Amino acid sequence: MRPARLIVYQAPRNPTDRERRILALLAGGYSQKQAARHVGLKPRSISNALGNMRNPYTAPTNESLIAIAVRLQWISVAIECREL
Repeated sequence: MRPARLIVYQAPRNPTDRERRILALLAGGYSQKQAARHVGLKPRSISNALGNMRNPYTAPTNESLIAIAVRLQWISVAIECREL
């Protein structure tokens, strides 16, 4: 008799408030260095946080991570529309 198989899958956790703030700043056009100053962290801490977020969501770039964050409604992005 074969043993029962138990499939365990853990979805990536939602980002913390600090991680959401970092994503929102980058989505708003801040550089990593500017975001670090704004949040009160070292630029390396921002890079590490982004890397730690990219891996579980298989986002190869920060831009794709931001797109995921917007799609999953972790952050919102204001879009300015101008008349032509």
